[in-house]
Amino acid sequence: MARLATKTDILRALFARSGNQCAFPGCTQSLINDKNKFIAQVCHIEAASEGGERFNPEGNDEYRRSYENLLILCYPHHIETDDVEEYPADRLLLIKRDHEQLFVKSDFEIDESELAKLSYEMKKYWSDIDRLNKLDHIFADSGLAMDVNGENSFFEVIASAYDAVNGIESLLESFHKSDEELKADFEALLIKKGVSSELFCDIPYYANPFENRNWESHNLGTPNWLQRLRIDLVHIEVKFLEEYLKTHSDDHHAKAKFEKAKEELKEYAETAMHVD
Repeated sequence: MARLATKTDILRALFARSGNQCAFPGCTQSLINDKNKFIAQVCHIEAASEGGERFNPEGNDEYRRSYENLLILCYPHHIETDDVEEYPADRLLLIKRDHEQLFVKSDFEIDESELAKLSYEMKKYWSDIDRLNKLDHIFADSGLAMDVNGENSFFEVIASAYDAVNGIESLLESFHKSDEELKADFEALLIKKGVSSELFCDIPYYANPFENRNWESHNLGTPNWLQRLRIDLVHIEVKFLEEYLKTHSDDHHAKAKFEKAKEELKEYAETAMHVD
């Protein structure tokens, strides 16, 4: 069964009793910065999915997303509490209780009106996308409509984008091969018509339209633009996952993708260069 999303009323209660501070003892790191951005992480005491820290196989999905099983920590202290031997579930429950006691009468609230509005608008938007693509597409009956699936995850969309880059690269390689064979094809055509290709021997290569056709596009433009696109896609992955993991910190699949993308972007940053 897929992990369940945390309910809005539970998030509201967590923030209301947080004092806008990390729950770790002695930490005063704000949860919301001066730009109204959430910069902490909603953390599970018992992991939401198998393989996570302190996962309890005897538990159930409703408890895992319940108020009792959640607390808000800054990123460094969330990483620190991943040490399950030093921070077993009972210790984290105690940390949660002691922190909330400090702010039991706190009037701190997170403004969720924009979040609720966005949630409603996006639910309707994706429903419209599905209807437009599956039912109202102007070429729906032709079998030629391109799929736009609003239910695809970020990982499925980014994988599709990488596949498209590889497809474009293969297509451009076929154009390159065709242009390389153009001179030989033309000479073969002349022979069929009884015309000697030696008639063109006095034309220098740079004036011959069949010699190294589109050389710069194939050998400079294509690799440079494909490299640029791949760098930007990895950059998008890192930027997205950086924000995603702030509120989905026990998503181990996303963590693995994040670490891989970070290493790839670092390598690009150090070694990527234009072909010239």
